[in-house]
Amino acid sequence: MADKIGIYSIDKNCGKTTTVAFLAESFATLSTNVLVVDLDPKNYFSKFLGLELKVSDRDQIQQVKIGQSAWKYLKVGQDLEKLLNQIKEFDTEYDYIIFDFPSFESESNTEVLKILNKVIIPIECEFFGIEQLNVTIKKILEIENLKIDGILLTKYDEKNQIMPNYIKFIKENFSDLIYNTIISRNYYLGLPNFTIENLNKYVPNVGFADYLKLANEIQNDK
Repeated sequence: MADKIGIYSIDKNCGKTTTVAFLAESFATLSTNVLVVDLDPKNYFSKFLGLELKVSDRDQIQQVKIGQSAWKYLKVGQDLEKLLNQIKEFDTEYDYIIFDFPSFESESNTEVLKILNKVIIPIECEFFGIEQLNVTIKKILEIENLKIDGILLTKYDEKNQIMPNYIKFIKENFSDLIYNTIISRNYYLGLPNFTIENLNKYVPNVGFADYLKLANEIQNDK
């Protein structure tokens, strides 16, 4: 049965889309079958992948192959019932199904949350993200049997002098939920499109390495 993971936060700048893409690529690199389900009506994720989607492409599985590994991508249309039925069919085909949620609440998003095993909450390493984190956690706790797998600290900048105080504060208040893996602010994670340059293994690429570490942490905790 697939591990159904939602990347969910009401914060628009926490790195959700980046996390979905790099985590999918990392799981694929670890030889698992991965499907990404794109729930965002504004098509940010497909644009990040460089896909020019037609209306007819919605609800159709597409292959994404950036590096040596490959994973699958599904852009969701307006038919929620069709999606829920498709997910049942995909349960035995994939090891991981990762859902990219938009940064707003809706009835359809709530229905999708109900079928997940767990959610990952990305949060940018800035104090203004704490309020959105609290609202996000409150929403997730409204869904029966939905587990918060972890809070993922993103855009960490070791040169920023507030980082030690921020990390201390966040761990004191959310210690049981914080992943050991922290995603550093990185040139390759900030590129506008997901290309082979993002995954460049011939130069120090801390960003992709961080997400590989996260994928291993999630697998080891299953």
